[in-house]
Amino acid sequence: MKASNINKSGMFRIRAFNTDHTFPLKDKVYSQKHATNMLIGGIVKPKLVDHKRKYTPSDIRSDVKIYLGVDVNYSLAWSAKQKALISFRGTTFASYNKLLAYLYMMDNTYPGSHIRLKKTNKNEFLYLFVALNNCIQGFDRCRPVIVVDGSHLRGPYNGTFVASSTMDGACMFHCVF
Repeated sequence: MKASNINKSGMFRIRAFNTDHTFPLKDKVYSQKHATNMLIGGIVKPKLVDHKRKYTPSDIRSDVKIYLGVDVNYSLAWSAKQKALISFRGTTFASYNKLLAYLYMMDNTYPGSHIRLKKTNKNEFLYLFVALNNCIQGFDRCRPVIVVDGSHLRGPYNGTFVASSTMDGACMFHCVF
């Protein structure tokens, strides 16, 4: 086919058209099958909804081989998994941007609570302290036995999740720092 633009109007004039093909179209279209991480991510997304399920890139590779008949490498499967997770969970950066609004609502909902967000001089997150008023009031009525536990956080924002608890004969108070 030979065509040219008609006075930059967005319309084209066909000058020559050859209807004879020298090769079958299906050989050209299906000669190189491949899958993108967005396509694979759309396929595996329903399997990632359950956060307790272990669904590794190796599992994704075998599923893509079964469903599409295409071999994909480990890094493409990992990338597809990350894209699928971001599509329904969002990014950690977007979640962090919602933190101030969440803390504001928490402060209004639980008056008398101590909610403190500490940042560095470069406006980077350092730590968050939350002690709800009902937990503070409950600690006043408990025996002086406190259990403090910490758990290391994984992901792009490493840190430690620290919680303290105390138990009274009939009730247990639990606050998160």
